[in-house]
Amino acid sequence: MDFEETDLGRIEISEAVIRDIAIHSYMEFLKFDPKEGKARKEAKSTVDIDLDEKVDGTKTVKINVNTKIKYGVSIPSYARKMQEKLKNDVESFSGIKVEDVSITIEDVYEEAQKPAVIEEEEEFESVEAKPELEEMASQDSTVEEEEDREKEG
Repeated sequence: MDFEETDLGRIEISEAVIRDIAIHSYMEFLKFDPKEGKARKEAKSTVDIDLDEKVDGTKTVKINVNTKIKYGVSIPSYARKMQEKLKNDVESFSGIKVEDVSITIEDVYEEAQKPAVIEEEEEFESVEAKPELEEMASQDSTVEEEEDREKEG
């Protein structure tokens, strides 16, 4: 996509670059590490852009984000802050006017909680971890062996 002609030549910014700026901005907003592969892959499937060239030759971009939100967070406030972050970053890094930032909240999630089973397992101490438990277990088996001998004899 042609962006600007200068005395020195033409400056072009590809659609992929604009999209990457929007994705990076989205990840920063969510405090994700942009280098983390799984988070980046999810962000790429969440953020989309549409570039447009007006009749007068000006270029604009529309950003579409389909995301989820943590339960209890104010949706209007969250969405407005995300819109501002994406708009400001794309405009300041590319020089292209952002015409629209549409945020669609597709899901609500809660913080992950540990299942009760895991908590119970954490409280369980293995025999190997405590020598005194191992000794008690061996004493129990010795008593059982003696009782068996008495029954046989």
